[in-house]
Amino acid sequence: MNFVCDVHIPYRLVNFLTKAGHQAVHVNNLLSGSKSKDIEIARYADSQNQIVVTKDEGFENLHFGLNTPKKLISVLLGNISTNDLITVFEKHLVEIEKLQESERFYIEIGKNQFTYTTEYTIE
Repeated sequence: MNFVCDVHIPYRLVNFLTKAGHQAVHVNNLLSGSKSKDIEIARYADSQNQIVVTKDEGFENLHFGLNTPKKLISVLLGNISTNDLITVFEKHLVEIEKLQESERFYIEIGKNQFTYTTEYTIE
């Protein structure tokens, strides 16, 4: 899998994902770094077939409103330790891997929560 972690996601999660055998980059190392706009990050992620990992609700609005980014993990953990965040990803990584072949998905991940959708209704 190929991840791009948004500005409020710690570098240690990038390192964890890399050590787990995936490609991962922090947004601070892309585009305009922490000054990149959400839409720029989303479009870049789509062009690289990356999964955006974020705490920013703005990406949810882009995902459902403009269909970008196509693959999104919304972290609903608030202010938790980096170790706890990594533990949550470690717990759900196999489930995320199963979704990687989906053209589009939205995941909400929390301490005791893992919900996702891969099916969308277009009106």
